[in-house]
Amino acid sequence: MKVQTRCSRFGRHLIVPALLAPILLGAKPVTKTKAQPPSVPAPVFVMAYNVENLFDTEHDEGKDDWTYLPAAQKKTTAYRQRCAETSSSKQRTTECEEFDWTETQLKTKLERISKILISANQGQCADVLVLVEIENIKVLERLRTEFLGPCNYKPGILLEGGDRRGIDTAILSRFERTGEPVLHPVDLVSSRTKGEIRRTRDILEASLKLPNGDILTAFGIHFPAPYHPFSERLEAMETLNKAARKAAEKSHIVLAAGDFNTNAKEDSRLYRSIAAKDWQVSHLEGCHQCLGTHFFKKEESWSFLDSIMVWRGGQEQPQHQWTLDRDSVAVVKGFDFQTTPDGLPIGWESAAVPGQSDHLPITLQLKAVPRPKK
Repeated sequence: MKVQTRCSRFGRHLIVPALLAPILLGAKPVTKTKAQPPSVPAPVFVMAYNVENLFDTEHDEGKDDWTYLPAAQKKTTAYRQRCAETSSSKQRTTECEEFDWTETQLKTKLERISKILISANQGQCADVLVLVEIENIKVLERLRTEFLGPCNYKPGILLEGGDRRGIDTAILSRFERTGEPVLHPVDLVSSRTKGEIRRTRDILEASLKLPNGDILTAFGIHFPAPYHPFSERLEAMETLNKAARKAAEKSHIVLAAGDFNTNAKEDSRLYRSIAAKDWQVSHLEGCHQCLGTHFFKKEESWSFLDSIMVWRGGQEQPQHQWTLDRDSVAVVKGFDFQTTPDGLPIGWESAAVPGQSDHLPITLQLKAVPRPKK
């Protein structure tokens, strides 16, 4: 294209290349604007909480959830037989037979959980929430839709695992899910019996897309309980690391959160000697004045059974890199129904008395740090 203008002095046409026309026709010169530095993504607030036996009031086929049913359904001989067959001790059998898990009890527990969850992130809720000991997607969705409205969470993520009682890990988030969630089975080779490999609770994996397009992959964790051999938690950790390495090939952030069931005696063996090689571990990075997330009454000692870990790697972004904000690590407590005056967590007994969970939630913030110019 060319621009044509008349020049009266010479009585002929002057042909001007279009690129020069704005200047020759009196337009102001076009100045090249400076490139603006790329904006840094907003921080991501993460929370992990073992809510201790969040069951609905109905029996799930194939699961030993007999304790968490209304007492009105526990009058038959057949029911008492089920309790005897599925309980590990006389005390557990009695609890199974007598514990009255009604709609009133469930609703009160959901209300208490929601108050704690909504209080996170200065009342704005966590961006990514990992919950432990959730029976099924039904009770998770009831928590989300009826009690966590201010959080604006997307539909919950929970896949039924192989735990015989039916407790699973779950993820709630405001971020859009990308891809399908999966379960990673944890085979306990070290605890094989008569040639059979035993299984423990699966590890949940789900990927989320942040507002800026970065991918965050979260793992929901519930390792074998402390009374099981340390070798079982070690095998669970090895399964997690294998899955995390693969996830890091496609994700900008990889985190694992939940109940690692690692007590103070094993803290240095699992968290410090093994996990810290590949992960930023929440209570090792920050919260140094925090006592723990669970209190063992018998030993009178605190432990960080629960943790949030951030993988030391992942897909690089040219403008920024994600890291754990050490100053943000915290344990959430303070509700009168949640802790004693001394700050000890109160496990659930009934709606008539204080209690919610024998664990405390742990939180932290992930921040994007601009990369230095080369």
